Amino acid sequence: MDLPSRIKEMLSLLSRVLRHGSVSATEAELREMENAFALVLMGAFTGMPAPPAYISIALLPWLERELGVMMSRSLMHDDRLSEWADLVDL
Repeated sequence: MDLPSRIKEMLSLLSRVLRHGSVSATEAELREMENAFALVLMGAFTGMPAPPAYISIALLPWLERELGVMMSRSLMHDDRLSEWADLVDL
């Protein structure tokens, strides 16, 4: 392998590593924003002031995944193994 091709390969690898890091950071930020969004809409369950009902109803379709997670957690509430698996994202 000659030097220019090795440099290209190293730059390509560096580019992939940097993209992977930024994508995973963006995905983590999206998960946190979804959690905050769910907390704002469902805040009455935690004692926070809730937005008006018509706004919550209008935004409810965007909470489909969060509601599914909430329902699955409530069904597995007493399963300690599933709680640990959820903590490590298994």
